Amino acid sequence: MMLGKPGASRASFRILPQPEPLTSQSNDGPVALLRRIGAAGLRHKGKLAIWVALCLAAAAAYVRTTPPTYTAAATVLLEPRRQVPSVAREVAAPSSLDLNAADSELQVIRSERLLSTVFDALALSDHPELGPQPPGLLQMLTSRARDFLRSVWTTATGAARAGAEASLRVDPRRNAFENFARRFSARRIGQSYVLEIAYSSTDPELPARIANAAASAYLLQSVAFKADAARSGAEFLQGRLDALAAQVQAANAAVRSGALPAQPIPDADARIIGAAQAPLGPSAPRGSLILAFAGVFGLLGGVFVAVLASVFDRRVRHPQDLPRETGLACLAVIPEITGRRRQGRASAFDSAMLVAREHAGFFAAGIRDLATAIEIAWATRRSEDSPVVAIGSWRAGAGATLLTMNLAQLLHHRGRRVSVFSADASSARGEDGGPAGPSLTDVIASGSTVQAVFANIDGVRLLPIRSATPELNRFVDFRDPRAGLVIAQARQRGEVLIDLPPLGESSDAVALATHADIVVLVAAEGVTSYDELNDALGVLQRAGITVIGTVINRGRS
Repeated sequence: MMLGKPGASRASFRILPQPEPLTSQSNDGPVALLRRIGAAGLRHKGKLAIWVALCLAAAAAYVRTTPPTYTAAATVLLEPRRQVPSVAREVAAPSSLDLNAADSELQVIRSERLLSTVFDALALSDHPELGPQPPGLLQMLTSRARDFLRSVWTTATGAARAGAEASLRVDPRRNAFENFARRFSARRIGQSYVLEIAYSSTDPELPARIANAAASAYLLQSVAFKADAARSGAEFLQGRLDALAAQVQAANAAVRSGALPAQPIPDADARIIGAAQAPLGPSAPRGSLILAFAGVFGLLGGVFVAVLASVFDRRVRHPQDLPRETGLACLAVIPEITGRRRQGRASAFDSAMLVAREHAGFFAAGIRDLATAIEIAWATRRSEDSPVVAIGSWRAGAGATLLTMNLAQLLHHRGRRVSVFSADASSARGEDGGPAGPSLTDVIASGSTVQAVFANIDGVRLLPIRSATPELNRFVDFRDPRAGLVIAQARQRGEVLIDLPPLGESSDAVALATHADIVVLVAAEGVTSYDELNDALGVLQRAGITVIGTVINRGRS
């Protein structure tokens, strides 16, 4: 036909004239999965980087806007209960302590009675941190939604219920105590008899006071019980009563001051082994950990979304996937020319001259690959005549006109005489911008009164398909013998290329394709879907038209 040697390929996969039905590649297994994940991440690397940056920014904003939290802890060692003889000659029973008793003492520390003692002793009911806090954005939104639903419910159930709800008031002291209890914690350290009493607050001085006061309150509660028992038993001596009273007084003073007792409390059956110290730094929020988590979450979440999007993405992206999805071979990959979407913005004349530009190396190589693929596909049916090649797409904008015009220019520069039937009316204007002559539609509609007059664009003969008269375009039948006669006459002069209208918009493209020997479908990378290619292939095959393969236009990979 019309072709010389193809240009040097810039990728390992440039031309695949015929699919290999017996050749199968493994698409399963962990390696293939990792490859797909990596490909999805690289494909959406810009969006992935933006998502990770947003996650890090959100984490940084959270760290900066969240007030620091300080935590202090006091440790208490449980000791066996001391048994004091009631008389001087009585021998004390052996003491013992088990893990169940340790768990019981832990519940005593967490009890509302002990917490109320500390809460009242330190006068925390008026502490600003434990009072009502201004709601955040999320709380405001949820509160408004709750109020709206409540108003709707009140309107539906009557004003009596609304009055009953309005009469309910929140006790400020109770609210402050609940906030205090949420910040308080007590736990056993492992399986030992050591109890850790901790408190968290935004005030760096308050946690140590409350933790020490809670430990002192625990000692006070234990020794006060023994003091009461001593007062009620006549068998105890006055000295024993005085010792217990001194211990109670010391523990009570320690609770009120938020510190540990100034003297030992041996009868409390517990011993404080670690006092709560004022924290040197905040325990929350942990900025480094939050930022690291946000980065990892953003990366993994972004990759997961990218993989999920790739699984459901049916748009054409890789030439290797075409045979599997459509059964069509990939004839060539035409790269996107310099400049974002410049192919779609270039004028008709400039688009036709792209292949001849000095810096259009990859683009020109892709057009040469297309020409070579067509020649190989036509080789088995070679005759004295060159094939009439139709190039089309399912939707407008895929670049069928661009590829047709540049393929025609390539053939012209090889010394071939080329005639193009163009679906783009603007392409019929010459370099001087003069008006177009009669179109193929005009020739068909006029019978034999109008002759086909081809315009000349830099050596390529061009005839528009559509008429400048809209009424004629509505009723023309491109299967008319006069259309075939015009195409046959052009074929006698040399190569013939037909730029088909979009196949998905009307049946005119199929009617024109019946005059072609072979058809090439154009798919824009990342725009045209496999379903559209299958629809176009089905429409053409039902009409008995031979489709030799697909060209991927605007390739970026």
